[in-house]
Amino acid sequence: MKPIVSAVFATALTAAASMPGWAQSVTITLAHEEPADTATSAAHMSATVFKSTVESLSNGDMAVDIQASSALGNQRERMELTQAGIIQVNIASVGGLAQFYPAINGLELPFVFPNEIVAERVFDGPFGDALADDLSEATGLRLLAVTAGDFYVFTNGTRPVKSPEDMKGLKVRTMSVPSHVALMDALGAAATPVPWDELYGALETGVVDAQHNPVPIIAIGNLQEVQSYATMTNHLYGADWWVTSEEFIATLTSEQKRIFTTAVESAKVAGRGAKMALRATKFGTAFLNDAGIEVYAPSADELAAFRDIAIPAVTASMEAEFGAEAVTLGKDLQEAVKAAEDELYAD
Repeated sequence: MKPIVSAVFATALTAAASMPGWAQSVTITLAHEEPADTATSAAHMSATVFKSTVESLSNGDMAVDIQASSALGNQRERMELTQAGIIQVNIASVGGLAQFYPAINGLELPFVFPNEIVAERVFDGPFGDALADDLSEATGLRLLAVTAGDFYVFTNGTRPVKSPEDMKGLKVRTMSVPSHVALMDALGAAATPVPWDELYGALETGVVDAQHNPVPIIAIGNLQEVQSYATMTNHLYGADWWVTSEEFIATLTSEQKRIFTTAVESAKVAGRGAKMALRATKFGTAFLNDAGIEVYAPSADELAAFRDIAIPAVTASMEAEFGAEAVTLGKDLQEAVKAAEDELYAD
């Protein structure tokens, strides 16, 4: 484990010291990066359900302290504090986990999940179990649940995009993530890393033509104001990853573990439901339409054209950047998706 920045420890210890002087047997600090608002944040909704379930089932013997809005640090810092036992439950992203478990980059294959139902079936099944076991062995972190996913969509200010051919020549803002750069380059676009806080201005002035993000992120950045077209490619799936440490689990009694597990499962259901509700109300296609954006949903054949180009290119990038383990995980993911689809959509 990497050394933990002293300032992060100080913040965490200050937060712990400021808690009321309750006499609970167990206090669980749960940390995430989204606002403490159940009306707009599925992560906070799931955290709130977790807290309510733990405290009610334990008759107040177990307490949950929710630290939202990255109050206990960024993704890396929160993961370090989780390993150190200062945070007992952390809601992370793949990016946060990848800094400690590089193989998980294999999940960043584009155009793999057809919808969130298949994604949830995959992560709740044997694939998710095997992934959790490997994560625990490699890091000492236990994967509790994968909840509340959002799909990336593609927007631009130049023209409708319905095929890979339409991507050619577009300057697309990406994060400095090798697989994202490889995806855009393979589709014929010019991948252009731009910091988040500069993205609105870059789109407004034409430094870049396009970007890709989930709709809630587009809304947070008001990017709908400087884009004209959206293609619902749903090419990447970004979910909330609930993790704890094996050391913390080992401190719980059998009854406390039962309550803890029940609360995690309740939070998973609540988070997924909240995310779907937000897509249907605040942050879905209607949001884009209301903003004056022309929205296009590709057909299955059109998505296959994107997929056939993207997956080989991104797989090659992953192998060069992260090695064979990430590639193997990506292949296992594709097999798990096919199995889930066969089960769900059998004739």
